[in-house]
Amino acid sequence: MARQTLVRTEPSGGCLLNGCVALVGLVLVAVLGVWIWLETQPGRDEAQARENLQANAERLRDRLGDAAADGSLLGPEIAQVLPPSKPAKGVVSVTRRGEAVTVIAELLGEGPPRSFTSVYQRSVTGCYAFEVSPSPPGTPQLSIRELPQEACTAT
Repeated sequence: MARQTLVRTEPSGGCLLNGCVALVGLVLVAVLGVWIWLETQPGRDEAQARENLQANAERLRDRLGDAAADGSLLGPEIAQVLPPSKPAKGVVSVTRRGEAVTVIAELLGEGPPRSFTSVYQRSVTGCYAFEVSPSPPGTPQLSIRELPQEACTAT
């Protein structure tokens, strides 16, 4: 009986066809994904800074309400509640009409700190009008509205 030799019939594509091309493709997709994520990071940081700005405005509105709980809202109380924080100016103007007080202030919102490429933190400023209406002591009527940024830079 004659002996048969076994011959491999698999394609001999070598490295290019047996996995290296797939590996290079996966690495390329991963690098592209990381690059897109890094390029869109500033937009996500700014959105978080704007959320922080809105939360700060609501928190400061409540603090102004606490300061006005005794029936009056004095200048030192306003300055203590709305201090300047660079680059925001803090109190820009105070208008009194009888017992009603309108405070225009520039506030600061901060995004998460980043340190993977350089140490920085995204910050945004916003201009808000806080209106305190006369009411019986202990229950001040407060409202808040966002103004265009020019309202804080013009005064």
